[in-house]
Amino acid sequence: FIYALNLAKATDSELFVLHCYEMVVLSTTNSGNPDMVQEVYETMELSHFDEFKDQVPSMHKIAEENGLGDVKLTFLFEEGLLQSVIRKIVNEDNISYIVMGTNGANSLEKKLLGSNTVNIMNKIDVPILSVPNEASFTRPEIKTIGFATMLRESDKKGIYTIAKIAQKLGAEFKCLHVLRDEKADYDETLNAWVAEFAPLGVTFHTVLNRDLEQSVFYFIDKYEVDVMCIIKRQMGFFEKLFSASLSQQLAYHSYVPVFVLREE
Repeated sequence: FIYALNLAKATDSELFVLHCYEMVVLSTTNSGNPDMVQEVYETMELSHFDEFKDQVPSMHKIAEENGLGDVKLTFLFEEGLLQSVIRKIVNEDNISYIVMGTNGANSLEKKLLGSNTVNIMNKIDVPILSVPNEASFTRPEIKTIGFATMLRESDKKGIYTIAKIAQKLGAEFKCLHVLRDEKADYDETLNAWVAEFAPLGVTFHTVLNRDLEQSVFYFIDKYEVDVMCIIKRQMGFFEKLFSASLSQQLAYHSYVPVFVLREE
């Protein structure tokens, strides 16, 4: 929630807090008593609403305690399938970003980003910030944002987007490019990117190493990266990265949020 508040403040945005629930389908045994079925549904809905309503004051308190009380909050209570509800809200309210917490799942990709997050990401093109349940705001603000880039033209829009957010947050923005083998024209390419993004305060860091996992972990550690950004096409690599070993997955993904942007 605090990551969402910071993102909203950095982009001068309103924050919509969504509580989505699915109504269970009652057994057909009760279909002969529609009044009772309707009463059960209304009771369940009221229970969900009361639970959500009880959380609202604590969310306002968290915002105030973190100096983010000026962020406008709108609370939404919706019944339905999460993916359908989010698509509807994204379209109706012109949502720019989605922030989601992760939860447990079986596949490696879903352990990295959370099953709901992966499902939403595959169907909706809005950038998604995936925040692990164990992530905590140990510092008063986001100080360093990392971005894994392949120095492709299609990465530039994402870098411009994150650079603006980093400027609003007063955070350092560091781009990582892992070079597996030396290339004759690499310096020329890199210098062009450095020159283009230097006015936005973006720095580029190159690692010549065939071990991609080691390079990214080193980058996160060395620069104390608070949020790591990737382009959606890199999901396969990051799935492999964070599942390199159980200990590494727990050590890094347990506290490093991942911001996934669509490839343009």
